[in-house]
Amino acid sequence: MAKGMSLHVGVNEVDPNGYPLDPVRSGRKYAVLSDDYHPVHFDCDFQVGWAGPLSSCELDAMNMQKLARRQKFNTRILKTRRATTKNVIAEIRKAAKTLKARDTFLVTYSGHGSQVEDLSGDEADGEDETWCLYDRMFLDDEQRELYAEFARGVNIVVMSDCCHSGSSTRSGRSSDPEPEYRGPGERREMEERTALAVYRGRKKDYDEIQRNLKHPPPKLKASRIMFSACQDYETAMGYDDGGVFTVALLKVWNGGKFEGSYWDLARQIRDTLQQNYNAAVDRKGGDASQVFLQVPNFVQIEGSSKKALENLLKLPAFSI
Repeated sequence: MAKGMSLHVGVNEVDPNGYPLDPVRSGRKYAVLSDDYHPVHFDCDFQVGWAGPLSSCELDAMNMQKLARRQKFNTRILKTRRATTKNVIAEIRKAAKTLKARDTFLVTYSGHGSQVEDLSGDEADGEDETWCLYDRMFLDDEQRELYAEFARGVNIVVMSDCCHSGSSTRSGRSSDPEPEYRGPGERREMEERTALAVYRGRKKDYDEIQRNLKHPPPKLKASRIMFSACQDYETAMGYDDGGVFTVALLKVWNGGKFEGSYWDLARQIRDTLQQNYNAAVDRKGGDASQVFLQVPNFVQIEGSSKKALENLLKLPAFSI
């Protein structure tokens, strides 16, 4: 009998010690960097680090774990301080060692997303997408290498509710950018200048991680699909009841009444977000300037065969 394992990661804040900001010189003085949404933290030596507080990412993880449990997945959850790269990697590797052909591994992430300089040359925009785990950023190339450890015939389903998530598991490219939204709500990203400072603050570490990965990357044997909250260039929004993407997913899921495939699920999430946007614009009397449109991404990566991927896409969503 096939089995399912799931991992749910929700990060409401990160450790400022793991996200040091590299000061930018301004003449003879240092300019301390902050962003519009997330204040920086100082220690007694006036070292500065980014904490990135959010309010509902742990809630997203708990809601997705409840969904997975109802579907008979063997679930694990990592929230904020326990959501370190060491723990996430250990859980993914545990699943890779356990699951066999026809089994399913479900991964959900809710938190900040960011980008670092791409050293391998596999990104058209020159930047690797990341998940902001508690201790450091977790690079998309790291994820790709981990997923290559899964056996032939395993189904991998990734749900990424963060900014810059269009290809955050090295799953593909997204489309051209749209004008930036500046309305209410929490953006699940680092502001651009803060992201650059965070990257520079640990540039040696992130560059070493990339250099130590296998080049070319190992071939994927498992079939993998990814639902992402937005495109690589976009921001994902969150409110008190959860991430916009996760809330839309749960609405479509409707407590388990949804009976469609993963293809159907992706289409209905997209349609739900568009309908929410249209309704909000109507409430504003047609003024879309303060209404947020989030465009989700759905990417499919062939593993052992095109047929295996097609079979995954046709499976009832969250079935084992």
